[in-house]
Amino acid sequence: MNILIVDDMAENLCLLQAMLEGAGYGVVSAGNGREALEQLQVHDVGCIISDILMPVMDGFQLCRECKTNPAWKEIPFIFYTATYTEKKDQDFALSLGTDAYAVKPQEPETLIKIIAQVLAEGKGRESATTAKIDAMDEKAYLAEHNWRLVNKLESKMADLEKTNRLLRESEEKYRLVVDNAAEAILIAQDERIQFANPGCASLLGYSVEALAGSPFIEFLHPEDREMVLDLHRRRLQGEELPFVYPFRIMSATDTPKWVEIHVVRIIWKGRPASLNFLSDITTRKHAEQALDESIANLRKALNGSIQAIAKIVEARDPYTAGHERRVAHLAVAIAEEMGLEPDRITALGMSGMIHDIGKIAVPAEILSKPTKLTPTEMTLIQVHPQIGYDILSEIDFPWPIAKTVLQHHERMDGSGYPQGLKGDEIILKARILAVADTVEAMATHRPYRPALGIDAALGEISRGKSIFYDLEVVEACLSQFNQKGYLLLD
Repeated sequence: MNILIVDDMAENLCLLQAMLEGAGYGVVSAGNGREALEQLQVHDVGCIISDILMPVMDGFQLCRECKTNPAWKEIPFIFYTATYTEKKDQDFALSLGTDAYAVKPQEPETLIKIIAQVLAEGKGRESATTAKIDAMDEKAYLAEHNWRLVNKLESKMADLEKTNRLLRESEEKYRLVVDNAAEAILIAQDERIQFANPGCASLLGYSVEALAGSPFIEFLHPEDREMVLDLHRRRLQGEELPFVYPFRIMSATDTPKWVEIHVVRIIWKGRPASLNFLSDITTRKHAEQALDESIANLRKALNGSIQAIAKIVEARDPYTAGHERRVAHLAVAIAEEMGLEPDRITALGMSGMIHDIGKIAVPAEILSKPTKLTPTEMTLIQVHPQIGYDILSEIDFPWPIAKTVLQHHERMDGSGYPQGLKGDEIILKARILAVADTVEAMATHRPYRPALGIDAALGEISRGKSIFYDLEVVEACLSQFNQKGYLLLD
């Protein structure tokens, strides 16, 4: 069965159509009473659902036309109208022969139930309806009809006036907030500033009028123009991008300023645009730059101190001069091969430069002894990681350098010293340092033996991987030598 729905609001027609088709009905639509009469002439309609206030021909007149036409008077007619209505409107509608009167909005189930009930009753009220219409002469009908329409229009106008008043109040609040916002607010479209608030004018040093319609690229720092313009274009194309980021602008005095932008994609006058909130972060940026410089200077000073400590250790053991520097360099290469973060690599390099600082407490004649060490002498040597830890733990390093030095002679199976740690009990930087220290020690000259060579050193860590040395660390070290062509420093 087809149901004819009549309403001058397209969205109302769409909602009704979806509701009725979902209930299994066919739908024919019209935007006013005149169009509805035309549809009745070409379609077989089993029910009519109509609004009242419509241009060209209203719902009251449509109902009268249908109920006085022999061809259509038997079609059930339902008024479905807005909330600005009263009891007399319903009485007048019933006097015209309508079969039901419903006020918008209704739950879909309720409206479908009303339709089903009207269709089920069929022609039951036909005689009464005809009698009412016949009893109402044309003059009486027109008087009541016009009165009802004027009354409903006045109600609708009052409702619209209330809506307009609320909109004006909302706009005034919006304008108050935007005009007095501390942030610069602008809308960009077609790569031009379509709207700018006073905060934006103050930030850039131009009037609001001067900004309107100007290409926003003119106010960007030359080095940041390409980046900002690219992000703007991609955002308007619908790409998901960071909505907060910093860049530099140029004020009217050609003074660069740092700003932080919060930006979202919007629809402005029917087309994509960007809504932008800008905050001046110049002071913060300068503070960050000053802090970065201070940190860089501190690191430079720290690195200088590390170098000085390393030279002191080497001065007591001239036969192994350069050992700590070579170990540090190899440890860094292994860490880079493993993909460690730059900050951790820096810490590892510093640890390598002073990993033998504890030998400062070992007698020089033992360090330079050209023969094999006695068990007692070996015991003295093996306390150097602990002594190194005791010295370095008093320094407030930003990394666990003291702990790395303490553990660099530990082994994965627990056979190392001074604590006999196993596996993951040993921190990663110490595991890396252990491999680098072993390779350098075997590959270079020692007082008690000549250099064994790099092949012997790599063979040693290969045989000892997963037993004495961390497997991943050994693989990274072998990769540096075998695939990357790494060479120990001279």
